[in-house]
Amino acid sequence: METIFITSGLLVAALLLTANYLVKGIGGMSAPLQQIGMFLLNKAPAGIIDLFSDEAGSGSKTWIRFGMLWFIFASISSFLGLWHSYDGSALNSLASIGWSYDDGSMLTEYTNVFFMTALNYMLIGGALVAVSRTAKGRLASEKSASMVALLLTVSTVAYLLLPALLSFVSLDNEAGIIDNVTSVSSLVLGGLLHAAILINVLITVANRASDNLSPTTWFLVLALVAKILGGFMAFIGELAGSTQTVWMAEHVITGWVPLALIFGLAYHIIPYTTGSPIWSESMLKVNMAMLFVTVPPFFMTAASSAELLQNIGAILLTLGMLPLFAGSFNLLITAKSNAAAIVKSPGAFAATGAMLLLPLFTVGGYFTSMDVFVGLGNLGTMSTTVDQGFLYTVGGLMMLASVFTAYPLAARKQLANASNAQLAVWFTILGGLTSTVVRLMGDFTTQAVVNSGVEEAVPSSGGFLLVSSALFYLCAIATIMAAQILIRTGTRGNRDAVEADAASDIDAYTLVEGSTTIRTLLGRGVGIDTQLNIGHSEEDAGPTIIAVGAHLHNEEVVEFPADENQPAEELVMLAEYLSTSDQSIFQFFQSIDLDDSGAIDGYEFQNALKNADIANLPPWEMGALLEAVDLDGDGKINLPELDIALTKIRSSQGTTEEE
Repeated sequence: METIFITSGLLVAALLLTANYLVKGIGGMSAPLQQIGMFLLNKAPAGIIDLFSDEAGSGSKTWIRFGMLWFIFASISSFLGLWHSYDGSALNSLASIGWSYDDGSMLTEYTNVFFMTALNYMLIGGALVAVSRTAKGRLASEKSASMVALLLTVSTVAYLLLPALLSFVSLDNEAGIIDNVTSVSSLVLGGLLHAAILINVLITVANRASDNLSPTTWFLVLALVAKILGGFMAFIGELAGSTQTVWMAEHVITGWVPLALIFGLAYHIIPYTTGSPIWSESMLKVNMAMLFVTVPPFFMTAASSAELLQNIGAILLTLGMLPLFAGSFNLLITAKSNAAAIVKSPGAFAATGAMLLLPLFTVGGYFTSMDVFVGLGNLGTMSTTVDQGFLYTVGGLMMLASVFTAYPLAARKQLANASNAQLAVWFTILGGLTSTVVRLMGDFTTQAVVNSGVEEAVPSSGGFLLVSSALFYLCAIATIMAAQILIRTGTRGNRDAVEADAASDIDAYTLVEGSTTIRTLLGRGVGIDTQLNIGHSEEDAGPTIIAVGAHLHNEEVVEFPADENQPAEELVMLAEYLSTSDQSIFQFFQSIDLDDSGAIDGYEFQNALKNADIANLPPWEMGALLEAVDLDGDGKINLPELDIALTKIRSSQGTTEEE
């Protein structure tokens, strides 16, 4: 029996076993294993783990922050690589320090590592946010997640620097030493570190508030299992000299894992933003099940095997398009259910853009990969171009989605500079797509000249490469903008959150006698461009009333003086909204509790008030409102607390009407 059949069979069996235990649990062994797992997460390694914070969301934030750092390196090195393709002598000066960048091979390798590392960090970090929101708003061990993120970065840096450092030393078996050390650092150590994250996720999932498992949880767990097994398979395959095992392991790591993480994050961000459930559960199952039993059409290499294996691989490669089409279509229809919310949210807009472009790259990847896999191999350069375009366009958009949606959720803050975030998304779409198309045009030109049979013909592809490099510069700018937004979002003051809310569709505002603050007005939706036409009441009308003739959605807005003994105006408006819309408190609570955790946090409550056109409050206003309803002080609102607050308001309104 061929080795690849055994390898793939064991891998699929491990995934099925994981899925089974994820649904049914492990019976009486669950509690003891959780205790052992928590001990390992919180105590090992002793002394180092205590250096990290265990604050809710800190682990997810650390993963996204490290991912942002690698994302910057990836964007810059990608631009340099594209420019080097245009001008082969651009980086020759680096050869003076002993690095052979003349052919660009090392730069290409570094760029691939940067991008895959950034994608891994960003998507896992975003998925960890989604998983933690289903279980008390935190991971089982936040400090362990932070420590793993740091150690993984150290391991990756060692992997990248070792060949350069050994180039200054004369060794007898330099190549063998490099291969052994890099294999251990990237495959074995990376697998063990991801195993720690997997244990953290499994314990978190075991403590979830709902019995249902979210799609994000499924994709994240299966992706981590596949990545761990893929790393060990590659290591064992290299030791045993099994090329089939290594080939399988490489495509698991570069195909199954990133695509599963992409879909996992998208299945959280898009339904969360729209406030709607996933459009089709059947398509979700097809998306998830077929992804792990087919061959993805990206990062394909030639197969030196029997004709039967090649034919089977070609069939699986063709079927590999189905889960990608199913997932993209399912998420796009889900996004369509509330397109206005998608457009307003930079993170959701980025995720939706990624799902829109994924089928495009899938088709291109299929035709080029099929030629590389079982064809003549003439489209190898085009296949590389499509793969890179997939990484920095679809992958780049999903990384932006993690920064613009998942990170604010983990930090419990509003996204700073939402307008700049939208611009970064557009830069990535335009730069990534156009750069890929132009470079493909250059690749086609080169291939046409080669196939023409004309001797000494020189392909005129330099112009295409130059334009492609210039267009990709938009992606590099978008990455830097995203880094600035992430930093500002994480700052304590988060002043840019006010700026994001400064725009308003309120033309004017009506005030009556009393006092208020600018902050309160901003929280009500008043913008800096709202016109205030101050006039006087009629002489016989008593006290002077400051008034403006203005409308919000064709309704007059009146600001009354604050009364500490009165309930918050937003809660009163919410009670009236539920009454006019004929919704029960239970129905309203279920509609905004998207993760079925049995509790809603400030961000969910804020979005609910905004979607109901009640108010768009900044974080500091939401904190006070949340405290007014949160009776047990856990920082969240459960159904009984919301019911008590709104019932009191309805009772007081009824008493007032009787009087």
